[in-house]
Amino acid sequence: MNFLLSFIKGVGRLIAGFILFISLCMVWIGVLFVFKPWDASSSGEWAGSLPIAVTSGMTDKTQIIRFRQFADQTKADPSLVPWPTTPSGVDPGAAGHATWKIVGGKPWQFEVVIDERDRIMESRYRLEGEKPVLVESRMRDPGLAFQGIILAVISWIAWRIVRWGRNRRVPTPSK
Repeated sequence: MNFLLSFIKGVGRLIAGFILFISLCMVWIGVLFVFKPWDASSSGEWAGSLPIAVTSGMTDKTQIIRFRQFADQTKADPSLVPWPTTPSGVDPGAAGHATWKIVGGKPWQFEVVIDERDRIMESRYRLEGEKPVLVESRMRDPGLAFQGIILAVISWIAWRIVRWGRNRRVPTPSK
């Protein structure tokens, strides 16, 4: 009977520890997602997967495409320009939820976001003539979960070390 009670108590501690660890992982993933810094682009070089808002001169319709598609789209439609016609909007034809907005008073003029459920790609750019120059970008993807798990393990180890140190310093009362 004592064995059964101690087994149930051990399983309860294991489940409580697992729930605590999962909660710690979720907190770290949330912190990393919210506070992921922007990557400054000193040279203005674009990564191919970053989004850009373009407008066709023929249809006067703004759409969001990947920068790697910009040259091919320009060859297909010479009236394509790398800026939106409206101050903000949503592209219903994009692969995911895609938005843009025009910003004033910042080093960049345009902010473009594509949310494809498992990754979010954002770019901030300005125009030099008719050439888009990347100012900042950031990509948030499932790699954040792996980083959150590693930080949760490090936090768990640090918590156990601090707890072990406290228990070691506190003298136990003698009987």
